[in-house]
Amino acid sequence: MLVRDCPVELADGLWMLGSAAYPLYLVQGERVEGEREVAIIEGGMGAMGRLLCEQMQQLEIANESVRQVVITHAHPDHVMAVPLFREVFPGAEVLASAAAAATLGAEKAIALFCKLDDALTGSLIQAGVVDEADRRGPLAENRIAVDRVIGEGDTVAVEGMNFEVLETPGHSACSLSFHEPKRRMLIISDASGYYLAEHGLWWPNYFSDYAEYVGSMRRLAGLGAEILCLSHNAVVQGAEDVESYFEGAISATEAYHRRILDETEAGKSVREIAEQLGSEAFEKTQLLPLDFFQKNCGVMVKLSLKHEGISPDQ
Repeated sequence: MLVRDCPVELADGLWMLGSAAYPLYLVQGERVEGEREVAIIEGGMGAMGRLLCEQMQQLEIANESVRQVVITHAHPDHVMAVPLFREVFPGAEVLASAAAAATLGAEKAIALFCKLDDALTGSLIQAGVVDEADRRGPLAENRIAVDRVIGEGDTVAVEGMNFEVLETPGHSACSLSFHEPKRRMLIISDASGYYLAEHGLWWPNYFSDYAEYVGSMRRLAGLGAEILCLSHNAVVQGAEDVESYFEGAISATEAYHRRILDETEAGKSVREIAEQLGSEAFEKTQLLPLDFFQKNCGVMVKLSLKHEGISPDQ
């Protein structure tokens, strides 16, 4: 079963907030005394910050209960709400991988992230997903501080729930996933690509390494999760549906890779293949400009060729 409407409680203590296109996950621990401790997993795009705060107010979840904000990876649509969270959740620590923390401490990277976030917010305003009032405010400095570095083998604990930290590279070198084995919950961010739920299609997103990307998906598929939280467009519920989802994502990625190789063998250039693949992705989801998709497809074309030991033509 696919869940796409926000806000929604997916299971006791696990909420999908934000929007369907850019969800964030709120984890509530078991009540001990007073407010239930909260962790937010995903740093979101800027406009999702205000939306999440409004949703928390509607659900009567106090800002003071938020103890952790967990960054899945350092891409702009997954970190730009964190500065606002710093302001409104003063008792919260920000967690991320070492590689993500290094990126978030680089002024040039965050300056670029701000530009990309502004462009994406404009697209979402035009699409009616958010309002002008949801725009992220200016940052005090071009960096996003991380309080605690986490990695493979660590645990994100939230009063009775313990999410195992898994390093799942491939989409990015800094990607983390989070697994709660007792409750069979799995939060994977973009580790399986961009799922176009309405079309039943995947746009693969191996932006750092093809083999690692497929390997990460196979590892995640073997965990037997019953709730699979993606960072775009859907949550998958039910063990059989989760298994089927991963089978589809892996199959789509391998077919994408083979197509790149076949078209290269047929004489097409990296640019020609990237432009075609990017145009196809853009036709299905137009929240970002065509060149965004074509540039990222160019990255994947080169990574597919690199995996096979083929030198790109340009």
